[in-house]
Amino acid sequence: MDSLTHLVLGAAIGEAVLGKKIGRKAMLWGAFADTIADFDVFASPCVSNAQQLMIHRGITHSLLFVILMSPILGYLFSKWFKKTEIHWKSWTVLFFLGMFSHIFIDALTTYGTGWFEPFSSYRVSFNTIFVADPFYTVPFLICILLALIAKNGSAKRLNWNKAGLIISTCYLVFTVFNKWHVHSEMAESFTKKNIQTSDTSPLSGTGLVTTPTPLNNFLWMAYSPDKTGYWFGYYSIFDKSNTIDWYHVMQNDSLLLPFSNDESVKILKQFSQGYYVVSKNDSSIYFNDIRFGQMGGWDGPDSSFVFSFRLNKNADNSLALNRSKFKTSFSETFSSLFIRIKGK
Repeated sequence: MDSLTHLVLGAAIGEAVLGKKIGRKAMLWGAFADTIADFDVFASPCVSNAQQLMIHRGITHSLLFVILMSPILGYLFSKWFKKTEIHWKSWTVLFFLGMFSHIFIDALTTYGTGWFEPFSSYRVSFNTIFVADPFYTVPFLICILLALIAKNGSAKRLNWNKAGLIISTCYLVFTVFNKWHVHSEMAESFTKKNIQTSDTSPLSGTGLVTTPTPLNNFLWMAYSPDKTGYWFGYYSIFDKSNTIDWYHVMQNDSLLLPFSNDESVKILKQFSQGYYVVSKNDSSIYFNDIRFGQMGGWDGPDSSFVFSFRLNKNADNSLALNRSKFKTSFSETFSSLFIRIKGK
C-alpha cells in the first residue's frame, strides 16, 4: 500500500496500544513502527533498477524480520524512553502490530510481498485491493485526524480511533468478498467465450487472474495466458451483465532473445511471476509486467501498460513510466476510468 495508508494505520495502532500511556506521541511511534518495513528503499542507490524491484518488499517484509525485530526494538525503546515507564513488552506489541499490519496489507495488493524471505523468494499476492485505494484510506484518515485533535484519554479520542480501525477493516473484508464475486462473474464470462488457454503460465499459477484497477475496488481486470500471449477483460460490479469484451495481446517473447543473458531480464521475469508481454517502440524494447494493467485498457487493447521496463543493450535499463508513452493524459484516463466504473 502507499505510504500515507501505512502512516494512518500505524497511527491508529499506536493510539490503541499506547494512547492511554503517552497520549498523542503514541500515534507518532505507531506510524514509525508501520513504516519500518519500507526502510528497504534506502538500499536503492546501491543496486540496479531491476534489483530494486526484488529488494523492495523483500527481507524487511518477511515474517522472520517482524518476529526478530519486534522484541529487539521493544527492548531498545524501553531503555531509551525510561521516563515513560512503558514496559518493553508493550513496546514489543506496538512494533509487532505495526510491522505485521504493514506486510499484511501489502500482501493484499498485486506487487507481491516476501513473507518467507530469506528461505523462499516466493511473493505473496492476494490481489484484493489496489496499491492506493482512497475508499480505504480517506475515511480512515478522517477518523484518525478527529482522534488526534481530541483530548488525551477522552472518550471521543478512543471512539474515533476505534471507528477508523473498524471502518477500514470492514472495507478490507468487503474487498475479499468482492474479489470472490468478481472472479466468479469473469470466470463464467471467460468460459462462455470458449477461449483456448494454456494450462500454466511460465512461472506461476494457472487459469484466470483477477485484480482491481487503479484507485478503486469496483472495476476489475482479468487476464489469462495462452500459447502466444494473454487474454484481457474488464468488468465493473455495476455492469448490467457479465458479457465481457475479451481481447488478446501477444507476448512477443522472441523480442527478448538479444537479452537472453541479461541479468535484468532474469530479475524482471522473476518479479513479474511470469506475467509479462514484450513490446517495441521506436528502437527500444519494453518489458511490460501485465499484473499492473494498462492505462485505459478498459477502453481499448492498444493502451500502454502501466509497468514498463525499458531494455537497451547500449545503455542502463530503467523503468519507463513517463507520460510520453501514454496516448492520453492522466486526466483523460481517470475520467474514462470513472465512466467505466459506472458500468455498461
